[in-house]
Amino acid sequence: MAMDLLKFAHEVKWRDVSWSACTGWLRSLSLTQHLLLLALTPLPFLLAAFFMMHPVEPKPSQEPARLARGVASVRLLATAVEAGVYFGRPQQLEQIVDALGGADNVTALAIYDHTGRPLVERGRPAVATREQVRAVRAASFIDERSGRMAFAAPVMSMPAARDDGIGDALFTLVEPRAAGWVLLEFDAAAPVPADDQRFLRHALLTLAALAGSIYVALRLGHAWGDPMLRVADVVKRVRAGQWDVRLKADVAGREMQQLYEGINALVGTLEETRRAVQAGADEARDRFAYQAMHDHLTGLPNRRAFDKALDEAVSASRRASDRCVLCFIDLDFFKAVNDVGGHAAGDALLREVARLIQQGVRVGDLSSRIGGDEFALLLRDCSADDARRIAEGLCHAISALRFRWEGRVFSVSASFGLAEIDASVESCAAALKIADDACYAAKREGRNQVVLRHAGSPGRVV
Repeated sequence: MAMDLLKFAHEVKWRDVSWSACTGWLRSLSLTQHLLLLALTPLPFLLAAFFMMHPVEPKPSQEPARLARGVASVRLLATAVEAGVYFGRPQQLEQIVDALGGADNVTALAIYDHTGRPLVERGRPAVATREQVRAVRAASFIDERSGRMAFAAPVMSMPAARDDGIGDALFTLVEPRAAGWVLLEFDAAAPVPADDQRFLRHALLTLAALAGSIYVALRLGHAWGDPMLRVADVVKRVRAGQWDVRLKADVAGREMQQLYEGINALVGTLEETRRAVQAGADEARDRFAYQAMHDHLTGLPNRRAFDKALDEAVSASRRASDRCVLCFIDLDFFKAVNDVGGHAAGDALLREVARLIQQGVRVGDLSSRIGGDEFALLLRDCSADDARRIAEGLCHAISALRFRWEGRVFSVSASFGLAEIDASVESCAAALKIADDACYAAKREGRNQVVLRHAGSPGRVV
């Protein structure tokens, strides 16, 4: 086990593992966290410089200028906490106060907002009251009592004039006003060495610079992080099918505006593509639906459409006593045209007959090709006499047709079988059998004629 650990320590693998863990941790950070890490990077170097400039060794004590020290200290403190008071960030103030908590002879420290409410307190102020602190307009000495000296200073607010991009983080002084106050109470009897005074000044300045850099990092994270989150939200909503979302191009920074415009253009292009694809799919669906219900040769409804219409007609006749007539049409001598002229001639003849049938029926009637040279009619809301007249007209029109193909003239006719659909017809199969028997009877009795047959009757020739 020990040998394995030594071997692992001497190999390069541990470096790869460490580097992988470090890079993985950095990749897991957000943009704001990256900026904060960048802002805090100089902190170790500043601490090292402090220890180098102020070595820890005994120094002869000197009598300080107490008033000057107190005024300078409270002024620097007011500068350091300015951002935290203005933006109401107690945690930042707590960090600054904790950093000063170990300073020599500071017996009490307090930070107040513009209403006089304490934001942070360390120790109990024993010299100055809140009213005295709020009356202060500049860093000054308040009073000395019970071995303590009290100093107070206002925390001035500096509203920022907004500029695009990084300029959001830069302050432009417009109208300074007190956003709060700071109070420091020192032990008046304790001497403060000049070196310590210098160290405290440098520390406060460093804290102020660090607070400013943190503020800049947060503003940059806000200026770039929030727009990127909006971009991610738009992408998520587009993936969910919400194609009407767009990004408002009112974001700061030319680069981000160009990104927003590009994303809006991309979403618009995707939406147009989706609409085109959807239109093509709808068109294809309609075309397939049409082809599924229509004969490709004649354009008439096919057997599937006819069966559906017949089922509805039989159900309506049994439910509401609606009457309609079913008509079978079988062409006579069609095989001769196919044998002599070929299938092309037969197809052309079928298209011509289909045209004649469409011209001879009413608008609400259904004419369909149910297979080969067979056609079927569904004459809705039609009496037997009217159906006979319609069938007779079609029979005469087909027999009068002179079909020409490659120099030859063909004559054909058709046999018609009619079946009246009323409440006595129990099913579609029954109606089909009646019409088929009637058509067969017309064929058997000489073709080119119309046979009307009722349920249970032998039928009659027209």
